[in-house]
Amino acid sequence: MKFNDCHVKCFCLWMIVLLFPMLYPGLAWSKDWYVRGSVGYEKSRPADFSDTNCSSTHPPALFGCVNGADGKPIGAYGDFGHFPMLEAAVGRQFLPWLRADLALAYRFRMDYQGNANFLAPKMNPSPNQPVSASADSFSGMINLFIDFNGFLAEKRIWRFQPYAGGDIGVAYNRLDRMTYLFPDNTTHKISVTPSGNRKDIAYMLAVGTGILLTNHLSLDIAYRYFDLGRVETASGNMFMNHVPAGIAIDSTEAPLRTHGLSIGMRYQF
Repeated sequence: MKFNDCHVKCFCLWMIVLLFPMLYPGLAWSKDWYVRGSVGYEKSRPADFSDTNCSSTHPPALFGCVNGADGKPIGAYGDFGHFPMLEAAVGRQFLPWLRADLALAYRFRMDYQGNANFLAPKMNPSPNQPVSASADSFSGMINLFIDFNGFLAEKRIWRFQPYAGGDIGVAYNRLDRMTYLFPDNTTHKISVTPSGNRKDIAYMLAVGTGILLTNHLSLDIAYRYFDLGRVETASGNMFMNHVPAGIAIDSTEAPLRTHGLSIGMRYQF
């Protein structure tokens, strides 16, 4: 994988957040504070693209308010597959059973694969119309976790520290140009929409456990579900192979929801 400038900047930010408390231990850090870093491997939920406004005429909608040959509204049906996630957080244990942290996460190598269902001739009602694009997402969230051991007189269940939690925050989702292919057509073979980006409210639900390695260091394993808002293509000029100048189109959008396993380390001061 080739790293671009955004990959490098996000990695540096990830390392600063993770290492700052260790580099400056004199800044009133106490045993209630912790830092954690994790890596994850997530899977996209269905991400079906539709028009932001299917009745738009200035510029016109890409799909329109009609159904395809398969009976479903015209759109692009697919998902972003599997992709990696990097996360870093700083947090505090407020009560034996309650802690919270501020987390920054970056998801990349999100490759969209789908199929469109534009109107087709009756002799080929379910044509092959592949759709592809790439995306990434940067999010900042406030997490709240309930540590179940905090309700027990004996604070440890062997070395396990089970927890559940959730968060709310903001996601910045970037989508590269989307490519629509029409291999069965004789004239119109390809359309390429503009790229787009979007800021949206995001939230997360999680269950997991810490596994004590030392008095300060824990292995953190969690399964999490994220709703990162939506991704979108911007309104603008869409390239078409048989129309060199392209045509104006309105924006399209799809939900961005993921789930998967994360593994990391948590250091309690």
